[in-house]
Amino acid sequence: MRSLPILVLWSLASAGAASASGALHSCGTSVHGDSGTGWCSGSGAFRLIVACEDGEFARSSWLTVSGDRGVVGVSCVAGSRAVGAEIEEEPAR
Repeated sequence: MRSLPILVLWSLASAGAASASGALHSCGTSVHGDSGTGWCSGSGAFRLIVACEDGEFARSSWLTVSGDRGVVGVSCVAGSRAVGAEIEEEPAR
């Protein structure tokens, strides 16, 4: 049986975060082939973490968004498919 690519949508916005002024919201992810894409709106910093078929994780650099929408992508090493992705919000300093 052939496995199909997995599409993961994950929202960072919780009731508190969505109502907080300037917080990240409307976040989501998708994976296709060996890469993943993540996005968030609002203000703050986030990165994308992609789980790879070989058990490794690919991490993007931190992306800072200021009152707009940010999109970032990252790929697994050659030959390994992306099997899931999530957004990590940068902790407050």
